[in-house]
Amino acid sequence: MKILVTGGAGYIGSVLVNKLITSGHQVKVIDDLSNGFKENIDENADFIQGSILDNDKLNQALDGVEVVFHLAAKIRVEEGEREPELYKKVNINGTLNLINKCTEKNIKKLVFASTAAVYGDPEDYPVNEKSKVNPVNVYGATKLEIDQYLEKNAKSLGISSICFRFFNIGGALQTKKGNWLKIKHEGATHLIPSILHSSNEKPLLIFGNDWATKDGTPTRDFVHVVDLADALIKSLTKLEVPGNQVINLGTSTGSTVLEVVKTAEDSLKKNISYRFADRRAGDSFALVTSNEKAKQVLGWVPNKSLSEILQDAQAELLANH
Repeated sequence: MKILVTGGAGYIGSVLVNKLITSGHQVKVIDDLSNGFKENIDENADFIQGSILDNDKLNQALDGVEVVFHLAAKIRVEEGEREPELYKKVNINGTLNLINKCTEKNIKKLVFASTAAVYGDPEDYPVNEKSKVNPVNVYGATKLEIDQYLEKNAKSLGISSICFRFFNIGGALQTKKGNWLKIKHEGATHLIPSILHSSNEKPLLIFGNDWATKDGTPTRDFVHVVDLADALIKSLTKLEVPGNQVINLGTSTGSTVLEVVKTAEDSLKKNISYRFADRRAGDSFALVTSNEKAKQVLGWVPNKSLSEILQDAQAELLANH
């Protein structure tokens, strides 16, 4: 198939592009390289450097395409709180513009990268696709707006869409050539990069040890980026009928922050220094999903462990930084 991946030079996008090309698809990439690396883009992909806000570049990227994987976005929670208008411009207006261009060009298949952040501080454990949505940050709110737009309008627009709500993503991809696709570490605030960059002089900060969990630290659901990309590729056969589907992508397994630290110490053979800090505004005590719908709709079962996520993340860091 002829496929466009927006944000295809970034963390998830570059893994997806690599695996799509390996599977025999023709792939175009549009990326402004604000959060990705040109060297990540497979040499067999057609690369357009530019923003989804640039209509000329977007039109060029969409020409001849059958399916769009829309991964380009502003994704840093803290930045979104500081610059809400920027996040609305890119994540909402940029995506609506993309959808309009798709309808103009008669592109009927769209896969949208949404987020577990739409659930906010959820009442359900684990959450599922019918759980209450209540984002507690700007980033989650911008993604939810597109989820809801597609839920309301996809069928009337003649678009078959899937909104994938990603949970915590980790790991990295080593290509068949042996190189590791590069991950941007500057300013990273997620747990696994923070663990890898921790030291005795700069210990890992764990935000709160008084949460209602087994050890007092927050619980999260970690899925390997390669497993995630496999789920996205499986969705290509599920975009036949106009309308929208929402599917959570996670492992159904929760790990507390301290459990992740212990797994890192065991699998990476290193001591992880950490200290506790106050809870952060907007954090939730537990964010874990059931993946039953992903199993039923896609036949998708993630198979990489937390240890593999950590080991691959460390291998990428050592290889590229």
